[in-house]
Amino acid sequence: MNLTTFKKEIPDIFETVKKDVRKLLGRRRAGLSLGLVEMGMKPRGFIGAYHVAPGHEIIMNTTPLKILLQEQSPPIAIAYTYHILLHEYIHSLGIFDEQQCRSITLRVSEALFEAENPALILAKRGIGAYLPNLNVIHVPPDLNSHGLSVEYVSGFDKESHAYFS
Repeated sequence: MNLTTFKKEIPDIFETVKKDVRKLLGRRRAGLSLGLVEMGMKPRGFIGAYHVAPGHEIIMNTTPLKILLQEQSPPIAIAYTYHILLHEYIHSLGIFDEQQCRSITLRVSEALFEAENPALILAKRGIGAYLPNLNVIHVPPDLNSHGLSVEYVSGFDKESHAYFS
């Protein structure tokens, strides 16, 4: 599966994230958008995604997602996307401390998934569980004076767009 095809599934993955968080944590938020950006990866670290409070955007790095789509099965890419969006959604709910957010992400994942589920494995072990070869440096395309190009996912937060239908 390629990223163009996969992007159509992301809003449904996010709806599952929101439903799960509301069920387990009793919290929700509407009005978020998702921007996809090629940010690259370097050994021992990369940005999977970020949310800057009090904003309404989640920005997701497409580099690891593209690599997962090439090297792993679609369920792994779906689990990765779920994990990343869960983590950033929890940040968007006001959990700014990174360790606390990771802990809540793991707790939610443990409550929802069996031990062999890729989303739980990602919450426990990180992307290295599925991409152990992270020693390759993959850099984003050349930056121009305007910075990175953001592509927004249409219909990302369905609850937010319900008024427009």
